[in-house]
Amino acid sequence: MTAFAALATPAADGTLTVTATGELDVTSAPELIKVLRDAIRRYAPPRVDLDLSGVPFMDSTGIQVLVAANSDVEGGLRITGTSPAVHRLLQLTGLLEVFGLPDRQLAVEQ
Repeated sequence: MTAFAALATPAADGTLTVTATGELDVTSAPELIKVLRDAIRRYAPPRVDLDLSGVPFMDSTGIQVLVAANSDVEGGLRITGTSPAVHRLLQLTGLLEVFGLPDRQLAVEQ
């Protein structure tokens, strides 16, 4: 099991980048929820970019967090990177387009 961490960084254009690392599952999802909610409240970004390239595993709880966060931000949640496993899960659930990902793999091989 890889320990989970998430870091929110505001950008000059007002968007917010959240970088997540570690396994995103039922035990770690509350951490991502907290980071996202706190950052959205604090910065009120027009869009959130989420980098999941450091997340080797995500379960259905992670999917629920992403879908909920997408509706919490006016401009939506855009995923800017994925691991192969996360990309495949988003592909299987039909969520690639929702989060601005092409059908081809953007992931960094781990």
